[in-house]
Amino acid sequence: MKRKRMFLCGAAIVSAALGLEIAAGKDVPPSAKKGEALAPEVGAVVGKGEPKTKIPAKDEARPEAKETVAAKRSADEEAILLTGETYVKAYCSEDAKKVASHFTTDAEFIDVHGEVYRGRDAIEAAMKELFAEESISQMEMDIESIRFISPGVAVEDGVTICNDAEGGSPVYARYTAVHVKTDGRWLTASVREHSAKNFRQQHRAQLQKLAWLQGDWVDEGNESVVIFSCEAVDHGNFLIRKFAIKVAGQEAMTGTQRIGWDPVTGKLKAWIFDSEGGYSDGFWHRDGKDWVLKSSGVTADGQTASSTTIYTLVDEHTMTWKSVDHEIDGEELPDSEVITIVRRAPVPEIADDSSASKSE
Repeated sequence: MKRKRMFLCGAAIVSAALGLEIAAGKDVPPSAKKGEALAPEVGAVVGKGEPKTKIPAKDEARPEAKETVAAKRSADEEAILLTGETYVKAYCSEDAKKVASHFTTDAEFIDVHGEVYRGRDAIEAAMKELFAEESISQMEMDIESIRFISPGVAVEDGVTICNDAEGGSPVYARYTAVHVKTDGRWLTASVREHSAKNFRQQHRAQLQKLAWLQGDWVDEGNESVVIFSCEAVDHGNFLIRKFAIKVAGQEAMTGTQRIGWDPVTGKLKAWIFDSEGGYSDGFWHRDGKDWVLKSSGVTADGQTASSTTIYTLVDEHTMTWKSVDHEIDGEELPDSEVITIVRRAPVPEIADDSSASKSE
């Protein structure tokens, strides 16, 4: 019985934040009252993958020109990314006029079915018809690359994922868009969609739903500190989450969670392992503003374990989690408290005293 009760100690509760339904095996004090949120890191653009194509400077012989061109292209790339974000917002709001405002007056749009729409007015009319026929709950855009073929022309490749409000299967489409800079603003001159029935990038696109988990996070208490980190790996097809629990400055427990798209079940799945030797797996699903992970597994000493972990993104730099429906070897355990986790402050760079003294 003592072994089961140890599941409620600090390490085990924090393990549940990763979906680790495993007896901790170490009596680590639970995190106490949380401190103030630490300074946030700069986050990525919400709802889109960052372009992976790096744009080299053309003029290698002139450092001044290289710096100017690189800076200019960087600003243009950011402007195109922002345009993609406002396009998604307009689409999800079912605002046909705002959607069409992203296109040039003579733009051409060829949809996944081969239908051709020429001109901004025709695109707006097509969007109105679409929104009248279908109820859109969410659209996501994964921008894979942006290539500048001249100072005022850029080609973008990516994937869109549309979900209807009735919970049907997501609709995927690959696209190639040509953007032109007109009066200082980037507008879309051409879009061509491609069928994605055999969509090999579905894993990465689906994983974008949990992109907000990426980064470094901390849960800091009076007696223990829990550090989380999450990053995309394997060409963006998986997320790897890691945690480390420190008590009195000493590492007490570690664990990892790999998250990926399961093509068999059509769900986001998690595989979890802890440093004690326990393991579990489970599936993610969205419930309103919450993300829920239901998982089950085996403790290091062979006991069955299961629980449900509820994550809520409060803002870009804050999330909460709560673990409920705990069971160890068939015995129900109390739910955890709601725990607040904040983005970890970047480690400050330490100035070189020797160089500082030389300059004095």
